Formats: sequence, structure tokens, C-alpha cells
Amino acid sequence: MPITRVTPTTTCYDSSSDSEPNDTHILYSRPRKMTKSASVEQSAPNKPPKLLAGELTPEVVRDWDNACATYFMHKSINAEDQVKMIAFGMLDPRLHTWYLTQRVVLDAGTFGAYMTALKDAWLETHWDTKLRRKVLGSQQGSRAFYEWALELQNQNALLYGNAAHLSDVQLRNQLEANICDKLTIPVLRAKLADDLTLKRWIEEVKHLDDIRLEDLASHKKIAEELYKTALKRTTSSNKTSSSSTKTYNPSSSRLGTLTEAERTLLMKHKGCFKCRKFYVSHQSKECTDGAPEVSSYKTLTESDAIAAKPKTKPIAAVGPVGAVMPSSVLDDGSDSEDD
Repeated sequence: MPITRVTPTTTCYDSSSDSEPNDTHILYSRPRKMTKSASVEQSAPNKPPKLLAGELTPEVVRDWDNACATYFMHKSINAEDQVKMIAFGMLDPRLHTWYLTQRVVLDAGTFGAYMTALKDAWLETHWDTKLRRKVLGSQQGSRAFYEWALELQNQNALLYGNAAHLSDVQLRNQLEANICDKLTIPVLRAKLADDLTLKRWIEEVKHLDDIRLEDLASHKKIAEELYKTALKRTTSSNKTSSSSTKTYNPSSSRLGTLTEAERTLLMKHKGCFKCRKFYVSHQSKECTDGAPEVSSYKTLTESDAIAAKPKTKPIAAVGPVGAVMPSSVLDDGSDSEDD
């Protein structure tokens, strides 16, 4: 059957109903915004998938491969018809044009040959070598071992069918060589058998790493509790200090106001509210001394008041003085007595 084709900026493939190899494929114009990365859509396993417009990545190509294989299986599509049944599901104008320019060759070949051609034409040059280097250069670092191992397995799966793909033995060696230092000794002590499957080996190492992570979490919790306790003590000490001693900021140009305790002391010990000196003969209105320096000022205390109190000199004691009578008085008495 003929192919009806419109020449739009974007072409789309109508898959609302299943079609057979000899049915007409209808292309129509539909505005579609180009996304940074392509994606795959499939409404049901027995419906032909769609490869939406965007940049192809190894992950997208794998999804497209899987979706097409699922469709072929559920619809029992013959091998010779597989490429033509999914080719118009490529909604990117670039891919659509690429297919049309070599349609005869692609339709005559296998689906596997089509996928190889698609990767060679649209994936980044040497994508497989770069991805293999990424796998080989990966290290666990601070991540959980199992999370890291799954990431490497997924990346290596993208290389399946490619010469760059790592075997299970190679992937195990790669994982074992790049685990974190804290996990290396436990793994060596465990002496895991060489004949373990990759899945079983990963599970054993995951168990050892879980113990490491539990210890790490426990130590972190203890450290946080110690920090909170020390912080509470510091805060409590600061509050006590601030309540007993009023501090002044040396960088401030203004002296703080008198506390109630300071006012009481100054009134009790004949002090001045301005110069803040004890036992002075003036009041704040007549004070010529001025306020004290902020940088050297300390909160007034009872000891300061006692130290400023003037020292009085003791008065010498005077003993009793006897009366002295003139000698003439005494003579007169004796004289009268002779007459």
C-alpha cells in the first residue's frame, strides 16, 4: 500500500489502531516542542511504541529496543516485517528522514541490524567506549555500596551486546577494587568465595556495608548528642554570667544605663549617677568629672563602694587631770591657825 506523507516540520504516527504490514501508514503534521532528551511512549504492550523527538541517549535507545521487542512479541510480528511496523513511530523529523533515505535497506534487514544502524547514526561517537571508561573509573566514595553497585550494573547493561560490555567476573573485580577504604578490610576478612555469582557477592558485601553504615550512624548520633549537651552548658553558663555581671561592648561609644543594684549602691554610699564615683561632694547635676570610659568600665559592686570610703583618723585619748591649788592658799590656812 502507498505511504501518504505530508511534509511538515514535525511528523507524527497515528497508532490509535493496530495496523498490519500492508496497511497504509498515515503521517500528519502536529506541533511538537523539541525536548532536550528523547523518550519512549507505549500505551499498551500490544500497541506500537513511539519514540518522541529529542536527543538520543543510550538509555533512550535501550527503552526503544525493549518497547519494540514487547510489541513484536504480543502481536507476533514476523521478523521480516518488524522494522517497517515500528519505523514510523520515530517522531523526530531527523530520524524519520534518516529512515526514509535508506528505507529499502532497513526494511529488508533484521530489527537487530536496524538498532545497530540507529546507534551508529544517532548516538554520540564512541559512546560505548566512553560509557565503559565511566564504569571503570567509578568509585564508591561516601555512597552506600548497594546504591553504587546498582548504578554500575545499570550502566553496564547499556553496553549489552557490545564489545565494551563487562562480564560478571569483570564487574565484580571492578566493584571490589573501588569500594571505600572502610569497607575494604571487612571484605578481605570475609574471604568471599570466588565462585559466588555476582548477585550473591553483591548481597554479601551489602551486608558488610550495612554494618559499617550502622556504626557510622551510631557514632554520628553520639557526636550530635555531645555537641547538644556542650551547647546547652555553654548557653547556661553565658546566662549565669550575664545575670551576675553586666558587660559592656568596648566597641560601643555609649555607656550603658545604671542597673538597679548600681543605683542603690550609689545612693547608699553618697555617689554620683554621672561619674559613678562613691563618696563625692557633688551630685550628677554639678558633676564635672563626666562619665567613665566605656572600655575600662566595670559594673559597680559593694566592694568598690567600701574601697572608696574615706579613711578617718582616730582621735587621741585624753586622761584625767588633777586640780592644782596655789601654795598661798595652803599657807593661809596654817597661818590663821597660829594666831
